Amino acid sequence: MIGVSKDLAKARSPFFVVMAGAVAVTVFVGFAPTFYLRGTFNPDKALSILLHVHGFALSAWIVLFLVQTILIVRGAPTLHRRLGWVMAGLAASIVVLMGAAIVEQMRRVPPIPPPPFALAFGLFDIIVFATLVGGAIYWRKRPDWHKRLMLSATILLVEAAVVRIVAFHGVHQPLYLILSQFSSALLFFIPCFAYDWATRRRIHPANIAGLTLIMMDQIIQPIVLSWPAWTTIANALQRLVT
Repeated sequence: MIGVSKDLAKARSPFFVVMAGAVAVTVFVGFAPTFYLRGTFNPDKALSILLHVHGFALSAWIVLFLVQTILIVRGAPTLHRRLGWVMAGLAASIVVLMGAAIVEQMRRVPPIPPPPFALAFGLFDIIVFATLVGGAIYWRKRPDWHKRLMLSATILLVEAAVVRIVAFHGVHQPLYLILSQFSSALLFFIPCFAYDWATRRRIHPANIAGLTLIMMDQIIQPIVLSWPAWTTIANALQRLVT
């Protein structure tokens, strides 16, 4: 009974609610000038229907993730599971929309960012996000793995918000933008590791896997940009979609 009580206390810990809330605040601040409060910051800049749908889908993911963590703390696992399948469908649509966003970036005249950048910074994010969510669905009957992989997938989405926060303050050098991505992932995983250590006395392998995949994503992006073949492929795709 003591072991069960400890497991129940861990399951209802507010830690994941706090992390989901921190993610939601960061995403709102990062995308406020270009999406949520665009009428105030950029009233003359129109967004395509695709980008509106893309923004709403990602926003829905952030909100539903927060709701899911609250449902567990409040002891509503049945509703959590039912809503989980909604999130699985939403994740599939996000993957499609992320791919469509890459195509739209390539179709701009002139393309901003250049095709090699758009492909690199979009494609590997799609792969990692799909992998983490897929792993979370596969291990849905193991809550310790499930919730950490879902949080890792959501942390991946924070990177774009942090980059926009940095850019909004006048920093546009690629090196600093890449460093901001690394920093955002580390800043969100540090409390995850601290929570693991406080509750388990070891770092959970799901958190290690999540951070490793995100770091690999960020490391691979600038590497492929230096490959002539990558530039050739990206430019060929750009000509194809236009």
